[in-house]
Order: sequence, then structure tokens, then C-alpha cells
Amino acid sequence: MAASPARLDSPADRRAFRRWFTFLAESRYYARKPLRGVSDAEGLLRWAYRQALRPHDETWFKSVELPILPAMPSVRNWNLVPDSSSPTLISRDVKDAQPGDLLLYRRSHLQSHLMIYIGESQVVPSPKKWVIYMAKSAKDIHKLCVDSLREDPSPEWRPTPDNPEFLGVWRLDILSDNL
Repeated sequence: MAASPARLDSPADRRAFRRWFTFLAESRYYARKPLRGVSDAEGLLRWAYRQALRPHDETWFKSVELPILPAMPSVRNWNLVPDSSSPTLISRDVKDAQPGDLLLYRRSHLQSHLMIYIGESQVVPSPKKWVIYMAKSAKDIHKLCVDSLREDPSPEWRPTPDNPEFLGVWRLDILSDNL
């Protein structure tokens, strides 16, 4: 799913990537205008992935519309991986999700769907756990509390093991510490 598969060798770099990746995805919910070239959830994922690997300095900040510039370390060392690998299934239970993981759905009558699990918000502090997803267009980015998602009136959107439409929690290859 990500444009340039990469590997992070240190736990500190994986933490930095998770924080930047989720912050950037969440920031698009608060942005005033859509990103050029981002028209669906996979486009948002690719954009946040690439931006999370960049040095986060003043020049970068001016090029990206963000609500704030957090004081977080950037990823220091990453290596391109020659063979692309797919995300790995972690669990069918959303309780096992970590920030930066993906919730995937197979929609029998629609296109498959993904949500980025951000965990606790870094933009608007809250103890709740959140997901970010893109619905029909680049202007249609949603932030939804996981508890609300579990109680969704449409059972096919509930992230529960008994929901056949929910394909589970998936981890990006860059966040795997088993490379």
C-alpha cells in the first residue's frame, strides 16, 4: 500500500514513525482544504507514510498545512526495502490495534475500505481511541471514536471478530520489528 517500502531498524524510529504517521493522518481531518493528489483512503495513507519519513523542519512545515507543529523527533534512519511486502494481519480484535495500524473491511457490494487507527488524539487531547477514514472524496475525511464504531447502527462497520466484513487489524511492514 505504501509507495516506497521501507524498514525501520530501531524501536525509537518506529515510535517516531507511528507518532508522525498518525498525527499527519489526523491533521487532515482538521485541514481547511484537501491535499492535491489525495482522493481516497489509500492516497491519504501513502501521503502520511511519505511525510512521516521526512525531516520535520521549518521548510517542511511551511510546505504542509498542519494545525500545529508538534515537538516530536523525526525518523532518523530508514532503509528502502527492495521487495514490497503487504501489511500483516495482527488480530481480528480492535483492542490489539496500535497507533498506525489499519482496520480493513471487505464490502461485498462496495469497494474495500480502510481506516487508520490513531489511538489517542495528538491534536485534541482525549482519552478516547480514534480512527481516521476517507469516505467519498478528499473533502470527506472523518474522525470517529472506536467506541462509536463498535456501536455503529450498521453491523458491517463494527470492528468485531464476528463481523465477516471486518478483515481485522493490519500492521504496515515498516512498523514490524521482525524484519
